[in-house]
Amino acid sequence: MATITAPKRDARLDLRMRSEEREEIERAASLKGMTITQWALQKLTASAREDIQEETVTRLSMQAFYDFKAALDQGMPAEAKDLINSKAVWE
Repeated sequence: MATITAPKRDARLDLRMRSEEREEIERAASLKGMTITQWALQKLTASAREDIQEETVTRLSMQAFYDFKAALDQGMPAEAKDLINSKAVWE
């Protein structure tokens, strides 16, 4: 019979908190039938993924996408070309 082993946890995160905060976390973990580590890791990774997605993914409505695509298809305006070709102020 094959045994499934969990990946080795090789990193640590220590948190400082008030006793009341720890008690609340312990209670939440207990209500979910989890250890504090399991509960905290689940919540932290879910929140991290959400924050990463929020900062790295742009969502557009279909109309906004078509407007954006049309703007790209029009090419660069003359003013933008002039700006790119101008000498930088620090030079």
